Amino acid sequence: MKKNIYILFISLCSTVFAMAQTHEDALRYSQNIYEGTARFQGMGGAFAALGGDFTTLSINPAGVAVFRSSEFSITSTLALLSSSGTYLGNRTSESNPRVGIGNAGWVSSFYTNNTSGVVGFNFGIGFNKLQNNPQRFSAHGRTGETSLPRALAFGLDGLQHSAFENDATNTEWLAMKTGLIHYIDKKSDGTPIDGSYIGATEDFDAVNPDDLNKIYQMGDVNQSYYCNQTGHVGEYVFNFGLNVSHKFYFGMTFGLQDIANDFYEEYAEDAVNYADFNSTGYRGLVRESSIYTDGVGYNVKFGVIARPVGGLRVGAYIHTPTWMFLRNTWSEKMTSDINGAKSTESVEGHDDYRITTPARWGVGLAYTFGAAALLSVDYEGVNYTRTRLSNEHGATGIFQDNNNLLKQDCRTATNIRVGGEYKIGDFAVRAGYAWYQNARKDFSDTHIGSAGFGYRGRFFSADAAYSFAPGVKENYVIYNGNPDLTALDVFTGKFMVTIGFRF
Repeated sequence: MKKNIYILFISLCSTVFAMAQTHEDALRYSQNIYEGTARFQGMGGAFAALGGDFTTLSINPAGVAVFRSSEFSITSTLALLSSSGTYLGNRTSESNPRVGIGNAGWVSSFYTNNTSGVVGFNFGIGFNKLQNNPQRFSAHGRTGETSLPRALAFGLDGLQHSAFENDATNTEWLAMKTGLIHYIDKKSDGTPIDGSYIGATEDFDAVNPDDLNKIYQMGDVNQSYYCNQTGHVGEYVFNFGLNVSHKFYFGMTFGLQDIANDFYEEYAEDAVNYADFNSTGYRGLVRESSIYTDGVGYNVKFGVIARPVGGLRVGAYIHTPTWMFLRNTWSEKMTSDINGAKSTESVEGHDDYRITTPARWGVGLAYTFGAAALLSVDYEGVNYTRTRLSNEHGATGIFQDNNNLLKQDCRTATNIRVGGEYKIGDFAVRAGYAWYQNARKDFSDTHIGSAGFGYRGRFFSADAAYSFAPGVKENYVIYNGNPDLTALDVFTGKFMVTIGFRF
């Protein structure tokens, strides 16, 4: 049976067709879009040369040395995702509000009473959120051209039945066990033939019943899909910084990352007219899958900020790779309805693996206009071709294909952050823009605009900001082998408030 299916697969919800780690997983946890405090977000995150904000402990560790007093800050966030998709002419919309903590941290500031040399040293400890991207998406439509059993049968073309148990994916295995696909190795007269697979929605051509190239779908099916994802990558920071003559600031951070991601998807299919499927008795199916990822990672960061002249500030930093130790706990369930009899099978398990993210480096340039205003710009580079997957023991052999894909498909990405602030007494207004280049060469970049305002008194500060990522247009496949793409338009907005206390 000759089958050619061309698939464009853009992972919005990181669909799990086979419970295994891929290069998509490695990139998912390697690309940081910093959240942090409201002041940081309001200025687009351009703080590499400024410091004095707790978020900088996760970017340029020298930022801690700029603090002139001890300070505690905490940030609450409200993330708003809206998605709309068009599948087979039908448009659906979903929204997904999520409340969380963007940062919480304490900086202790000490002065030596020296007038030059080491005039102060600071310690910082706390939490910054590096990723926070809830996702939700749904689609539905009617088609007589494709179905999940048909697509699974296509995907198995050429696989010998004797190898099925070892080589089939979980979805294919469940479909076979619930009667949604079958193996054909004889003609209608009993003559043996090269085996092939056929779905419960398919039948042979009446004129050519033994021609495997003329199998067709018997009727229309209603299809519906839903996925939901929550999770984050957060970083607990332990930081030390030195203030040298109020001209040079040095810092080092040990970062301990907390990784969590919870994904669920459900696909349902129903025969529009049961009579169309009388030869197999197909009525419909439901497929559910979930995967929960949790783990830890660690890294070390170094940074410097200099004030060479006047209001000019220059910053630079470098991060080691982050070494992550992860576990996927997964399950998948398939229920078929054939001749009114429902059959259910499920599988579950877990996988332990490692991801080594690439090193990061960056520079920043800022200028302060007295106490009235400032402008700042950051550049950050990340060579994603150096991202690596390995097993729980650190061996990369079984991930060779995925690691090769990382080398081939990825690039050294450029991230640019720009921000400004204007002060009127104790109050300030802010605006910023951030461009995070996608790790992959031909995928959409992330553009974030932001604005905010704040109050800073002697002992208390309060900041608010709103950031938004304009509609990202992507194409999505609701199951592997489906030639019908879902056109998605995704918008993400975040509102955050930070309160701080100085001592």
